[in-house]
Amino acid sequence: MANIKHVGQLKSSGRRCIVVFREVPDQIDHCLVVDTDALADWMHDDMINAVESPGAQESGNFYEYAQRTMFTDGSNMLQSLHAKGLLMKQPVTNITMTPNGSVSIGLDELNKMISEQSGGAPSVAPPVDPADLTMAGKGENPVPNTVAEPQAPIDDTAMAQGLLNQAISFENEAKALREQAFEMSPELKPKRGRPSKAKA
Repeated sequence: MANIKHVGQLKSSGRRCIVVFREVPDQIDHCLVVDTDALADWMHDDMINAVESPGAQESGNFYEYAQRTMFTDGSNMLQSLHAKGLLMKQPVTNITMTPNGSVSIGLDELNKMISEQSGGAPSVAPPVDPADLTMAGKGENPVPNTVAEPQAPIDDTAMAQGLLNQAISFENEAKALREQAFEMSPELKPKRGRPSKAKA
């Protein structure tokens, strides 16, 4: 069974979540997660497709992928999660990472292992500004400073552009998956060249 990074569960409630930030700047004992069970169906599907994509799986932190990915409504994924108040601040000790059905590890343990391997490098790195992630409120759904201004309504052009961006992203990921499949089984790769003409 393939391992899927960034997915976990809240120990306190058993609800499924995606870990967007494994650590919060200056509060490494806390993280920011999205409760996927609480999302609208279309947003849930977008999030799951995003987290399972090759780009997200190659990233050490999901926010790195989310900040360059669009929802199907044309909005930036990371900014939209901020704006809608969907990022929950949680103690890392309350999160169990579940990469597959038979393996689980506490996020606090995972962060410790990654920190040791990276020589203590911070989890949140540029281009995200740590100052932008300072929580303006307290509780389960604090409001990030990055979304002080409300988002403008999305028009049809912006939504269409978002869909095009998403399509390009999916095409690139499909190409990468095909190449990976052909490397595993070269005999599946289509043969090049024109078919021979039938003799008169």
